[in-house]
Amino acid sequence: MSIIIDHGHGAQEKEALEELRRDGFVASAVDYEPGRTEPHSHDYDICLHILDGEFRLTDVAREVVHSCGPGTKLFVGKGTPHFEDHGILRMAVGRRQPG
Repeated sequence: MSIIIDHGHGAQEKEALEELRRDGFVASAVDYEPGRTEPHSHDYDICLHILDGEFRLTDVAREVVHSCGPGTKLFVGKGTPHFEDHGILRMAVGRRQPG
C-alpha cells in the first residue's frame, strides 16, 4: 500500500497517456464534475496525471491531505485506503493490475 506524488512532473496530456501505457497501465483522459468520494481502496494500481483543475487526495492511514494541481503525477497502490475531493477536473487516468 502506497501513495507516491510528483508535483513537478508536468506532462501534457499526450505525453501522460503515452507514459502510462508504456508503464503497463490501461489509460484514458477523463473529465470530472466536482465531487467527493467516501474512503475506499482499489484492487488495482492507479496512476493519475492532473491536467487541469485541483485534486485533493486524503491518505486515510496517515491522515494526510495531498493537494495536487496541473502537472502533478500521483500513484496509489492496490489496497491503499484513500478518498478524493475535487472541483472540475481533467486527468489522464491509468489502471493496472499488479503482477
